[in-house]
Amino acid sequence: VLYAPPLLNENSIFVGDLANKFHQLDAAGGSELWSFTQAKGWFQAKAATNGNVIIAPSSDRNVYALNMDGTLKWKLSGEFGFVAEPLIIGDSVIIAGLDHKLIALNIENGDLLWETELKGSLIAPPAYDAASGSLFVGSLGKELLSIDSKTGKVNWTYGENGEISPIYATPILVGESLIFADESGKVFALDPATGSVEWTLDAGGETVAGILPLEESFVIALEKGELRAYKLADRTPLCTRTLDGKLYTTPVVSADKIVVAVTKGQTLLQAFDLAGNPVWSFTPAR
Repeated sequence: VLYAPPLLNENSIFVGDLANKFHQLDAAGGSELWSFTQAKGWFQAKAATNGNVIIAPSSDRNVYALNMDGTLKWKLSGEFGFVAEPLIIGDSVIIAGLDHKLIALNIENGDLLWETELKGSLIAPPAYDAASGSLFVGSLGKELLSIDSKTGKVNWTYGENGEISPIYATPILVGESLIFADESGKVFALDPATGSVEWTLDAGGETVAGILPLEESFVIALEKGELRAYKLADRTPLCTRTLDGKLYTTPVVSADKIVVAVTKGQTLLQAFDLAGNPVWSFTPAR
């Protein structure tokens, strides 16, 4: 069984499975080039690479750094599993853990650069702002933090007064705003420099998915099966689409189509145009 999103890098696909194996596949034909079998846990997170090193988190409490030929370069061992995609910034790799820690390592040798502890588990990677050098990360501890990517120092924290519920997805930077959704379905826009609130919105249902930004609007997927779009300028509701099933992942845009994955429904994928009109759906054969 495959759970982790595959990583496409040049002519190769890198992906881990739930049989504790991590593979390199030929992107053109799908043939296996090599398989890493030293892990003792599932690969649930998407891997990351800088073209020289592959970073593959596992539920066996290790993050594996692999050479491009599939041999082990180094590994990070933690107290809990890792389910978030690594974030590579220059010579460092940022690891978000279920042990409440955000960790920066040297990508070549795995040496610890810094470590910052949050109040809850980290399910998704942080967002990175190259201009300010800041990382923005939410946790299940009902908080969102701005962290200096060089030092691990906390710039500011939002949620200390109980304003938000747990955060499962990566926040997004849109224009001069930092936007994220919490589990309750509330959407927040903060000033990235200070953490002050610019606006809030209640989408009307629980969500573990992130926000999909479009040119002048944004889309949120609610767990109950609703896809909702809002105008970015004033949060005017644009449309709501109800799907047969549950929505747990952030929608994506491909070829001017919004594509959303559906769980526990008749279709596996549903596509809409940018105006919210259904275009196609994919139903797997039984």
